[in-house]
Formats: sequence, structure tokens, C-alpha cells
Amino acid sequence: MWILSIIAFLVLFSILVLVHEWGHYRAALWAGVRPEEFAIGFGREILSWQKGETRFRLNLIPLGGYVKMTGEAEGSNDPRAFDAAPVWKRIVITIAGVIMNWLLAIVVLGGLYFVGVEPVILTQNDFDTAVEQGIVELEKEGEAVVGYSINEVQLPFGEAALRGVTDTARVSKMVVQKVAEIPATMIQTGTLPADLSGPVGIAQITHEVTPQGIKPLLKLLAVLSISLAVMNLLPIPALDGGMLVFLAYELVTRRRPSPTAQGILTYAGIFLLLLFFVSVTWQDVTRLISPISA
Repeated sequence: MWILSIIAFLVLFSILVLVHEWGHYRAALWAGVRPEEFAIGFGREILSWQKGETRFRLNLIPLGGYVKMTGEAEGSNDPRAFDAAPVWKRIVITIAGVIMNWLLAIVVLGGLYFVGVEPVILTQNDFDTAVEQGIVELEKEGEAVVGYSINEVQLPFGEAALRGVTDTARVSKMVVQKVAEIPATMIQTGTLPADLSGPVGIAQITHEVTPQGIKPLLKLLAVLSISLAVMNLLPIPALDGGMLVFLAYELVTRRRPSPTAQGILTYAGIFLLLLFFVSVTWQDVTRLISPISA
């Protein structure tokens, strides 16, 4: 079962990255910017092919991806360079990946509600609302709740599509609230929030969901896609949100940020993200080991 879970995790993660980077890629082509490379994964190249002006790569470490555009990281006189495009087109290219992740969630959730699926329940408030709607049926012994069952919700096409939109918005709001809690929790306790998960934690969740079938896996895909969209909008250099901050500065001041300052801030952002990644991974591993140690 672990092998199947690992395959499921890699497939889910690859879909998320592929959809996100495809958004950047298609937006770059639309804007007249040349995408030199489209890569899934990092590290050593294990497979590549050329299509038109773009080299497509599959790399060894399947935890991310990128689209390298002419003039994006260094100056270029090429009229099709990223820096040569109007600022509003560069904004579109930057947010296209996030938009694609939201669209993926909307399409997946809408499709699931059309065929019938247990609704997305992530918080106690979601659970209470589902109880009020009769979707969740409580099993009681006297006054004590000893269990519950969740009914599937199946909707006509239009209502299912709308539910996909509203669920995506609801989960996005929840993720924003959770992200906003991180600094306060770290200041108060010196630790990350207990329910925060990185790749290791997501892999464990995937392992638990995989035996339940394709619908729960697709629901997990949608939730992860929403989380990826929100996290990428954080105003941290090296993320799409950080690039949007630089572009917003250029749009308002009519001046481009200093390349030196932008470079320093980007490297600082990368360091911060790596530190965060290591901390979350350590918490995930500790969470997995603790029950075994006990």
C-alpha cells in the first residue's frame, strides 16, 4: 500500500506543479515572451525534449517546477524578453499559475459534486453546518455522540459548478486565516502551528486517503491546489507574490526596482523559504516518529 501511496502522492504533486507552471507558460506565449525552459522538478535532468522554442524537462526531484523565460533573471536585449514586456503583461504572467491552480480546484470540485461526493469538511464550523443541513448524520447512544456518517452530495451541472466556486472560495479563506496565524503562533509558542504540514505530512495524508478511492484523492488534489495558490501569493521574494510586489512598485512609481536590491531580497526570500521548509519537515517527521517512540 505504501508504494501505491507514494505513486499517488507523486502524481498529485506533479499535477499541481504542471498546472501551475502551464499557466505561466501559456501566459508568456500570449504576452509575446519567450519561454526557454519548462521544467517539472529540480536537480538533475532525467528526460527532456524540444518543442518549438521551449525545452521541456523532467528533473530528478519532483517537488516543484519552473518556467524559465528570456531575460527573467538577467538583462537581455531580446524584444521577447520578460523584462521587455509591459508591466501589466508581466503581472498577468506572474499570476497565471495561481489562477490555474484555482481553476483546477473549481473544475475538480464541480465535477465531483456533479457525480456525487462527500462535501469538503475541514473545520468544526464546516462540520456543524453539514449537521444542520442533514449531510452529516450523528450516531448517538443516549445524549452522547459515538460516531457519524457523511452523505454524498450530488447536484445538477449548474449547481455543481457553482458549488465548486463557493467551496474554492471558502477553502481559500480558511487557508489565508491559517497562514495568518503562523507568525502569532511562532511568537507566542516558539513553534509552528501543530496542524501545519509540508511534503512529508501531505505524503502521510495521501497514504491515509489512497485506500478510500479516487474521489477522496481528487478532493485532496483540489484542497492542495487551493493551498498552493494561496501560498504562492504570499509577498515573499522568490514566490509569485513577491514578484507581484516588485511589479506593483514599478507600476506605481514608473521605476523598476534596483536589480541589486531585488536580487538580495530574492535570495533572502529563498533562505526564508528553505528555513520554513526544513522546520515544517522536521515537525512532520517528529509527528510521525512520536507515536512509534511512545
